[in-house]
Amino acid sequence: MITLAEAKLHLRLITSLDEAESYTAEDAHIQGLISAAYRHAEEVTRTTLETRSKTLVLDGFPAGSQAIELPWTPVEAIESLDYVDPDGIEQSLAAETLRLDTRPIYPRLAPQWGSLWPSTTDEPECVSITATAGAAELPADIRAALLLLVGHFYENREAVVIGTISSAVPLSVEMLLAPYVIHSVG
Repeated sequence: MITLAEAKLHLRLITSLDEAESYTAEDAHIQGLISAAYRHAEEVTRTTLETRSKTLVLDGFPAGSQAIELPWTPVEAIESLDYVDPDGIEQSLAAETLRLDTRPIYPRLAPQWGSLWPSTTDEPECVSITATAGAAELPADIRAALLLLVGHFYENREAVVIGTISSAVPLSVEMLLAPYVIHSVG
């Protein structure tokens, strides 16, 4: 995670991390820029860069023991799996009854070997899967791309800058993120 102190150092608002508490007038703005940089990088790479809980809601389980492809990568753990059974009663599946396969680009979740998914009510949104997704540590080039974005957003506060020559900061960011982009097929 890019900290406020790291961003302030990158923006040259402070000269050392020891000064991180100084210059607080724009801290909320800079924190918002950090969040915007993360959202942009996650959109470009299709990867969850900041560890957080994510929830997937389904209209039922797949047939038999077929795996569910989770729409985030990487996934660290399944926090909960709740479903509504045919009698309309909410149930939970324990983590030990599930198999999380993190080998593919998008992890897959299935019942343990020899087990089947339980039956659900015939209603939409009857299955809810909550997982911890995100990278444990940012690679150096993604960290550099995020800091470049924060600097670009900080210096260019308007959508259009008149009367100046712009530099190719977005190209630098693109090049740094390129090795991490998950490409769509089909």
